Parts: sequence; C-alpha cells; structure tokens
Amino acid sequence: MEINPKNQIEGSGFMDYGAIVLAGGKGARFKGQKQFEKIGQKEMWRYVYDKAAQVVNKNYIIAVGVDIPGGETRSQSVHAGLQGLRECGRVIILEAARPLVTVEQIRVLLEDASKSSTFALPLVNTVIGRDGTFYERSSFYDLLTPQAFDYPMLRKAYDTGKYRDTTDETVVMYQEYGIKPHFILDGENLIKVTYERDMEVIKVMMNRGVGT
Repeated sequence: MEINPKNQIEGSGFMDYGAIVLAGGKGARFKGQKQFEKIGQKEMWRYVYDKAAQVVNKNYIIAVGVDIPGGETRSQSVHAGLQGLRECGRVIILEAARPLVTVEQIRVLLEDASKSSTFALPLVNTVIGRDGTFYERSSFYDLLTPQAFDYPMLRKAYDTGKYRDTTDETVVMYQEYGIKPHFILDGENLIKVTYERDMEVIKVMMNRGVGT
C-alpha cells in the first residue's frame, strides 16, 4: 500500500497509527492475571507493548490495565482504550495474552488498506454445532488477534454504547457498517495464553526464536 507522507505524525518518523494493548483481564481460567506473569526478564504484556513500539509512536500506545483501568468485558476495555488514545487514522488492537506476535505482523496489519483487517487460519478440525449438525470446515476461518481498523469508524461505533460484550472488533465493524474483514492468512504463532499450561508452550517457543 502506498502511504502518503502527509499522514506521518509530525516530527516523529512514525505513521498515523495507534495501538491498544489489552492487559486488563482478570485471568479466571489462568487463576491469576497472566498478563503480569514474567517470561524471562519481562512481564508478558511488555513483550507485546515493546513490539508495537517499534511500529507505533509510544505516545500513541495505550496498555489497558496498565496505563488506564480495564473494563468488565473485553469490549469495554477496548472502548476505554479508544477513548484514552490520541486521535489517529488507524488503530491496532493487541492482546497481552499473545506475546509471540511479531513486529512484522503488526506492521502488515497497520499497512493493510482495509478498514477492518484480521489474521485468520483455516480450520483443521471437524466442525459440529451443539445441535449435532456437521458443517463443512472449508467454509470457515479461525479469526485471530491482533486486528487493525479505521480508528474514527471504530471509535464512533463504540461510542454508540451498543457494543459492550462482543468477541472482537471485526464483529463491531460488520454490525455497525456492514464492513467485512479482510483476511490475512497468517498467525500460527499467535497462540493465546489461557491456562497455566500454556505458559510452558510459550516459553519453549520463545526459546526457539518464535515471536522475535
């Protein structure tokens, strides 16, 4: 995508980007706030923040749960981040629980021209509904975060107050504007830390250089 130099943040060398790092979860399944667990010398949220800071001016990054309080739901935390963030053209939503995200993946999302962009992977397991109905897995994707969006549009949608507990922001953009996400087929490294056992997997992968 060709980027207009006028969109640069004056004097910073960075483009007109913002970033929200979600680090305000209570960690019920992890039995603790996983975002503050140390991996090596750094807390988990910091890995994500530091990578975002290689692409986004630090003045345009907010860590929800660190810089400002998080909400009761993921959506409320995103909204809080949008409200606290300086105005920008495009915003990326990252989760502290996915510390293997790479700088290049952050860059790819932010440089994507779509107003709603997400990583996605094809499903590999059989898909069945709770009513016992089987579905053709080739018709579905597994959506992953981080995701990136047109900041003014996402902020306006959240400011309506209608979206207080959605699974992610691609849903918000679709329901509010009818905008379908652009799928970027990548993300096998975007493992989410949900349970305590997941930390060991992350540590092993980091030792192998994944996410660097």
